[in-house]
Amino acid sequence: MAIDLQQISKRFRFYTNLQELEMQDLKSITGSDEETLDCLLNGCNMPMDELVAIIKHFHDLNPQWLIYGEGSMFKPMDENGNCQEGQKGHLKKDKAAYLKQMQNMLIELDAAEVAKGHKPDVEALKAKLDEYKATH
Repeated sequence: MAIDLQQISKRFRFYTNLQELEMQDLKSITGSDEETLDCLLNGCNMPMDELVAIIKHFHDLNPQWLIYGEGSMFKPMDENGNCQEGQKGHLKKDKAAYLKQMQNMLIELDAAEVAKGHKPDVEALKAKLDEYKATH
């Protein structure tokens, strides 16, 4: 299966927006420079070893989903049922605006995945967003 850097970029932007990670956070987490992170966020050509070196710092991110669009965005919970490292329990942003932004990104991501012939797990993500809206 070929790797599509544009798709990886869209999925990584979706993940970082969901986690509310800004460029400064990404630089701090990965130790990478802004130029390299910009390249990843914008779908520029980059060596696979650089991509792997960056994504290994996100312990809850499923690399299979990021690279191929397969499976869930997050790795499963651990055997104790605890959230993986890096997942945040609160929003720093206005909830309504944040949820609207995430819904728009889901639509964009879903359209990109469908255009590539992938069967994304976007419906499950939409259900989680709806569940979150209902409880908060």
